[in-house]
Amino acid sequence: MEVKTDVAIIGAGPAGSTLAALLAQRGIRVLLIDRDSFPRDKVCGEFLSYDALPILDRLDITAKLDRHGAPSITRCRVVGRKTNYEFELPSAARGVSRMLLDDLLFRRALSLGAEDRSGWTATRVTSTQVDIERGSEKATVSAKVIVGAWGRWGRFDTQLGRGFIRDQRHRNFGFKRHYRARGPSDLHSIELYSFRRGYLGVSPVEGGITNICGLVHSTRLSGLKGKWDAFVSSIRAEEKPLDRLYAAHDPAQHQFLSSEPVIFRARSAVERGIIMIGDASGVIDPLTGSGMAMGIQSALLAAPTVSSLLGTSDRRVAEDAYRAAHHQFFASRIRWSRQVAKLLSHPALLESAMRLVRNPKPGHVFLASTRASAEDVDQIASAWF
Repeated sequence: MEVKTDVAIIGAGPAGSTLAALLAQRGIRVLLIDRDSFPRDKVCGEFLSYDALPILDRLDITAKLDRHGAPSITRCRVVGRKTNYEFELPSAARGVSRMLLDDLLFRRALSLGAEDRSGWTATRVTSTQVDIERGSEKATVSAKVIVGAWGRWGRFDTQLGRGFIRDQRHRNFGFKRHYRARGPSDLHSIELYSFRRGYLGVSPVEGGITNICGLVHSTRLSGLKGKWDAFVSSIRAEEKPLDRLYAAHDPAQHQFLSSEPVIFRARSAVERGIIMIGDASGVIDPLTGSGMAMGIQSALLAAPTVSSLLGTSDRRVAEDAYRAAHHQFFASRIRWSRQVAKLLSHPALLESAMRLVRNPKPGHVFLASTRASAEDVDQIASAWF
């Protein structure tokens, strides 16, 4: 069976669904492909940075976050062995689960006219076609533009021969689990905890749930074979703040979720004619809390390029322009995040740094260096809305 459309988007996470909504809003035919059905869970820190909210406001998503009780987060706290470091956010962020946010964005895209291909697995991709299957059903999607929104790691990265997949030195793995606090909890702060070669982020989300999500270098997982309970026990034994954290919470999910490899290497925003967005186009370190925001922003940044490719634009010129815009908008934020990650994954060094710095200025520099300014977001929004 052959299906024809203007744009086929592989992956219906925050980036893919946002782009589908933006294009469908303009009357462009969009087919949204995802192997999962919605709602579904994902490994994520579940912290939605404030610089994504102006875009979600324009898509009528923010009010729905309010109705579902997604908490407003106004403060960041870095928890060390004996010292804490805190600073205020310049604007309120939101704590929201991927179960909720992805579903809201996906449904919004469909309500605007995007075609639903959730539950279908993409098996092969070129610059103009995607083969998909669901059980015994098979189809070929032909599109004028293909968009890769499959996240940090997908089968197509291997199929396309992307350079970062060969990197063995910078492989990390994410893990998360939802919990309920045993006593009163701070619903307006996100916390960061350090351990050797990794760190944790703790964020409140809707429904009185606390999300505890970590990133760890692959060298720490040798021999564990996916036994995340054993790994968490090991870092609790190493770091007293982590032991206190877990002791104050009871699991609200049956088991841990874990990610495919997270590789912090540069990747192209266009690969063999496929427009990349979200983590498929570049991965910022999760400690920044900017991953979902960058995915949403990259969709808005890509929308004019995708639209122009449907017309008479010179494809090479359009692709090069998108590469340049993507690099300008995201590259320095990604590089900067890696430097902060080195500090956060060395508990003793982090403790020393926090004892020396007692004012909020470094925190504000951290935020400014890893996020888009209001002016940046307004600039890319005004190019589309």
